[in-house]
Amino acid sequence: MQEEDSLGQSSYHRRVISHILRFGREDPQKYLCVDIGSQNPIYLSHPQTKRRKISPIQYEPDVYFTTKKKSKIIFEILDSEYKKTSEIISDMIQCCLSSSVILIVLVVPVRDQLVEKRIFDTYHVMAGTLMYLKVDEDWIPDLAVCPILLGESISYAKVRRVLAKLQREAKF
Repeated sequence: MQEEDSLGQSSYHRRVISHILRFGREDPQKYLCVDIGSQNPIYLSHPQTKRRKISPIQYEPDVYFTTKKKSKIIFEILDSEYKKTSEIISDMIQCCLSSSVILIVLVVPVRDQLVEKRIFDTYHVMAGTLMYLKVDEDWIPDLAVCPILLGESISYAKVRRVLAKLQREAKF
């Protein structure tokens, strides 16, 4: 078990956040900004906020990129949370409620087809249910699962290779 800091983040979690930030900031032509959700949260607002005077909810993804088209790519690092379906559902729902999110990337510390299948099955159940409830398909972001092993997280070069491959495959 890894030690956690005051925010409940493990050393793996902090390293991966740092590497994702560095990766995004290497290409300022592609991304308008690269942010940490705890420092610059995304606000989820009721469509009639002004009229109803309802305060927005803060969503703090681990990292997010804002593209030149003002779309967002959300990165959530799932240390042990990848085992908890409720955590995965929570991240997915928050992404769907955020405006202009085109992709959610769930980073997991294992390469396991059963884990990936469970995550994608959860996504498909949620996406299908939301579409059945008449949520516009454009509001449902795509999903990518990105395995970054504990040993790989120590090296930026290794994480960069994983992210570059994902970037090519997911076209972000």
